[in-house]
Amino acid sequence: MSAYLYAIVDGLPPGWRPPTGVDGGAVATRLLDGLAVVAGAVDRVPEATPKTAALHHDVVASALDAAALLPLRYGVAVPDGELAGWVAAQAGLLRASLDRVRNRVEMSVKLLRLGGAPGRRPARGAAPPLEERELRALAEHLVERAGLAEWRWRPSGTGNVAASVAFLVERGDLGDFLARIAPVATRASGVAVVPTGPWPAYSFAPPLERRPLVAADPPDLTDRRQAG
Repeated sequence: MSAYLYAIVDGLPPGWRPPTGVDGGAVATRLLDGLAVVAGAVDRVPEATPKTAALHHDVVASALDAAALLPLRYGVAVPDGELAGWVAAQAGLLRASLDRVRNRVEMSVKLLRLGGAPGRRPARGAAPPLEERELRALAEHLVERAGLAEWRWRPSGTGNVAASVAFLVERGDLGDFLARIAPVATRASGVAVVPTGPWPAYSFAPPLERRPLVAADPPDLTDRRQAG
């Protein structure tokens, strides 16, 4: 039996009730080395599919109102007998990362091609899709307007999502953040600037020293976060 890990949290609301986990089992918090670990018990890590990725995200998102929420990517599982040692070995990194996201959430700003996916002819009257350098310039303008130190650029070569920029935003600053970037959205040509969130801070979670106990690469939760 292994512990399947969803997140490290601090200050969960008293009424927090997580949904069922990736295998349909119960999820709860376990206090280890002073850290509250949101976990469930699994015989094996389920195959990474859109459904199991969504179940994973739903558990993580259920704790979004915690004072600090450090989400873990899909597929992180540790044998029960090794979990305490796993947490202890990474306690410093986990605490520092938890403090980094304390009272903060992720906002993702999608840059959507108005001319269709790459290689397609733009619709009549539509502006042509932006080139990579133009997208980067637009992203830099967003970063400048946002005035935030922590952000992540994520290009995309598929569908109508040309790229996205993730920002780590103070909870109390969400309204001001949207107001600051609004002029960029209204003046952009050939691309729609669409903010989504708030989300758990997936883009700002640290790498783990131990690989998940699953052979397949974890699914990208970006689409799941941005679907709302």
